[in-house]
Amino acid sequence: MIKYLGETGNKMLMTKAENYYLQDQQKEMHIVDAELYFTIDEKNNQIELTDKGIDLITDNSDDTDFFVLPDVGSAIADLEKSEHTEAEKVEAKR
Repeated sequence: MIKYLGETGNKMLMTKAENYYLQDQQKEMHIVDAELYFTIDEKNNQIELTDKGIDLITDNSDDTDFFVLPDVGSAIADLEKSEHTEAEKVEAKR
């Protein structure tokens, strides 16, 4: 990237493209974001896979939700509301 930006005119071209997509409160950013495999939030030190990235990684796998963390709290709440016996609920929680 440093070598690319060191060439004449490339940094200006990159800045011009950034300004175009960031103007008007990022109205055009969805066009750029659609092509990304992941996003990096430097402020919160987080990396998140996009749907396109998840599809690429799980393409060879049978489990499409392999990289998706389940919401354990809502799963347990649903289990508590179910009509299973207490023993079945305990076993399902394990």
